[in-house]
Amino acid sequence: MLSLFTILRPHPRRVGLKPGEVVLTFDDGPNLQDNVTPSLLNILQQHSVKAGFCVVGDQVQRHPEVVRRMHQSGHLLINHTQHHEHPVRQNTATLIDEICSCDRAIGEAVGLPDYRSTLFRAPFGIVTPAVRRAVKRTSVQQVLLTHYGWDTRVGPKDYRPVVDIMLENARRLRGGMFVFHDGNLCPQKKLEPDWNRSVENRSWVPEAVDRVITELKADGLRFVLPPQPEAESQTHQQAQAA
Repeated sequence: MLSLFTILRPHPRRVGLKPGEVVLTFDDGPNLQDNVTPSLLNILQQHSVKAGFCVVGDQVQRHPEVVRRMHQSGHLLINHTQHHEHPVRQNTATLIDEICSCDRAIGEAVGLPDYRSTLFRAPFGIVTPAVRRAVKRTSVQQVLLTHYGWDTRVGPKDYRPVVDIMLENARRLRGGMFVFHDGNLCPQKKLEPDWNRSVENRSWVPEAVDRVITELKADGLRFVLPPQPEAESQTHQQAQAA
């Protein structure tokens, strides 16, 4: 049932991955609080790993230089809407506008006025009938997940069990598509006055990603980009070779 209403598909084969392939995606950024996203990009560069960044248009407009760095480094930019509103509260027309507005923000950031996304992830991973219609009408492909670790519910003091479970899942299934949230756009039920315990504090994400890459590479797994439409994949490869 989850696959009907969310982006979760609990096996690598169901998201187009080959045995041994791992995809990392990052949602809700870019985020410069505690230098999270730039530090994350540094970690990925150190490991020569490319990833998918599900960026929010509002955040792109605040930090276009970080999005340019993502693009120039060979990471995939994935449309995550302009304002990250919950899909349940949006109709098809609103969602289409959200997708198009985010595209404009990305295009301005990377210097491509006619930029059009081919990849999309719905906010909160919720797939409503309106989301399905918007996806079809904008000709984008949804970026799925094989595991969701609820990392938005943990902070620097208690994130390690979330990473342990993610690693166990990747080892057991020999791959998968995973998400960390470098941004902090998911609303919280209560505010935590201690920033070091706050779930809005994403400063732990780069360290966690460093551990995930190090351990899974040691286990013989390979990090790859999210599956793309064939034409987009060829364009991306050509851009990398240029």
